[in-house]
Amino acid sequence: MAGSSATLDWGGFDTAIKAGIEKLASGRQQMNAEIGEMLVTSVKQRFKDEKGPDGKAWEPSKRDGKTLTDTARLKNSIGYEATSDLTAVGSNVVYARIHQKGGETGRGHAVNLLARPFLGINEEDQAEAAEIIRDFIAEPFT
Repeated sequence: MAGSSATLDWGGFDTAIKAGIEKLASGRQQMNAEIGEMLVTSVKQRFKDEKGPDGKAWEPSKRDGKTLTDTARLKNSIGYEATSDLTAVGSNVVYARIHQKGGETGRGHAVNLLARPFLGINEEDQAEAAEIIRDFIAEPFT
C-alpha cells in the first residue's frame, strides 16, 4: 500500500511561541511594574504642565505659584503597585481625593474646591502601555 506523508519544519517558531507563553505567565508582574513606572512619570508630568489626563488646563490656584505643587508633597506621593494581574497608580496623601475629584472641604465644608484631576490614563499613556506589552510579548522572538 502506497502512502504519503508530509513534514512541517517550524524552524523554531513553536519553541519561540512556547517561550512567549511561559514568559507571559511568569513575568506579568514585571511588565505591570514597567507600566506602573511609566504611568507615575506621566502623572508627575501633569503636575509640571498643570493639566489633567484629558489635556485640559487646571483652574489656576488662588495662591501664588504652581497649582497643586505648593510643597510638592502630593506630586511626590504618586506611586504604583503591580501584581501579575494589575497595575494601580495613586497617592497615599489624605487630600489627594479632594484635589482629584473636587468638592466641599474645610471647616463646615465652607470651601468648594475645584477638581484638578491628575490621575487617569490618556491616549498617549494607552499607546505607551501597549508598546510595553508588545515589547514584553515579542522579546522571546528577538
